[in-house]
Amino acid sequence: MIRLQGIKKQFGDQEVLKGIDLTINKGEVITILGPSGSGKTTLLRCLNYLEKPNGGHIDIGHVSVATEKATKKDIIALRKQTAMVFQHYNLFAHKTVIENVMEGLSSPKK
Repeated sequence: MIRLQGIKKQFGDQEVLKGIDLTINKGEVITILGPSGSGKTTLLRCLNYLEKPNGGHIDIGHVSVATEKATKKDIIALRKQTAMVFQHYNLFAHKTVIENVMEGLSSPKK
């Protein structure tokens, strides 16, 4: 299960996420729709701390994180519960295809 409570994110004076609440139960499939610039990608990036939320609470699986008090250990535990496919990805030029694919699978969990 994924539960977001009051997720907030701002960049300078621009408030992008204004207290997002969302619950996704095990087995559900959802879609996040909206126009360009509406915060879809920012929300997804906040889920695994590619962007640090300015407030709120994230529960994914058995991991529960209060975003304002999240420790490095909390963030690592949260990331172990998530995965993300990037729209624009970059590969390491000095690695083979298989090494590039393995990098994301081996780095977070060692």
